[in-house]
Amino acid sequence: MAQHPLRFWRETKFALFLLRVGGMGVVGSVRKELMKMRSDTLTASRMAALLACPRKHYWRYEVGLSAAVSTGALRFGSAWHAAMECRWQGMECAAALAKACGGADSFTELDVATLSGLLAGYYARYGGEAETVKTLHPEQEFRYALDGSRTFDICGKIDGLGVLCDGRLALVEHKTTGDSLEADSEYWQRLRFNPQIYQYVLAARALGWDVQTVIYDVTRKPMIKQKQTETPEQFGERLAADTRERPDFYFARREVAVLDQDVEEFAIQRLELSRLILLLRAAGRRARRPEHAWPRNCGGMTCRFCEFCVFCMQNIAVDPAQPPAGFAVGQTNPELSGGVRGRLLG
Repeated sequence: MAQHPLRFWRETKFALFLLRVGGMGVVGSVRKELMKMRSDTLTASRMAALLACPRKHYWRYEVGLSAAVSTGALRFGSAWHAAMECRWQGMECAAALAKACGGADSFTELDVATLSGLLAGYYARYGGEAETVKTLHPEQEFRYALDGSRTFDICGKIDGLGVLCDGRLALVEHKTTGDSLEADSEYWQRLRFNPQIYQYVLAARALGWDVQTVIYDVTRKPMIKQKQTETPEQFGERLAADTRERPDFYFARREVAVLDQDVEEFAIQRLELSRLILLLRAAGRRARRPEHAWPRNCGGMTCRFCEFCVFCMQNIAVDPAQPPAGFAVGQTNPELSGGVRGRLLG
């Protein structure tokens, strides 16, 4: 991606200044040091939070506040991604399960049993099937300057960059969902406009991968529940049997083409979202309490799954230096190298 002219001018001017005062030895680190000055990052999850509820975005990404213990859904999703990475590395099912559970904090016996049952079914479903992906490079992290912004870097981690058997380059995305995976399900239509995917497409192209399609590898969360008379191990075995009996209910793969017009639309929206963050941040500095500048989006589907609902809906003032019980201030993106801390504590 071409460098913004204004940014190039600033860096060049600063480099010449350092040449005059410090000699050649300091010039090589100019770009690296200037990049460190861009402490603000714009991830797909940050944009999703802003669109869902600006107040939620404020607590999570401006303050850096999060629940001390992650939610079960988040833990399970992270473990599933770890298991998928192990599979692409050639590990057997048992080894992939052990590796995924080993990195999952606060995993319960039922979580392990659920992961075990789904993973056994996944291996059975695709074990004898020819892969459409010839080569996969999993977990590709990226960070680069947002074109048109002097504040934000774009960063994230791509599930996988793949070379298909026909030679095309593709994104490979592993997802878990509670939605139907039938061919006419609305779920597939929503995926076409998933901002995360366009974020990854632009990042892949910035890395030199001209991806034109996305391979979605989707697993449906179990609809069956543990019976009162069952142990977690017995439930896991029953779930594994169910996935083998109904593989199309639980697992689906679909290729979705990347349209340039959709990518261009996303790029415009992403830049405008970055400007909205700066606008609300400036308004927060003028407000009696900075969070007042960030509107709440109060609704059943928004608040029910929001970790901040417990104090936000009561309009309780929160001091970042003394967060509420069960919360902590820290990195906003701990899954990325070095993480990123909330702005208010630096």
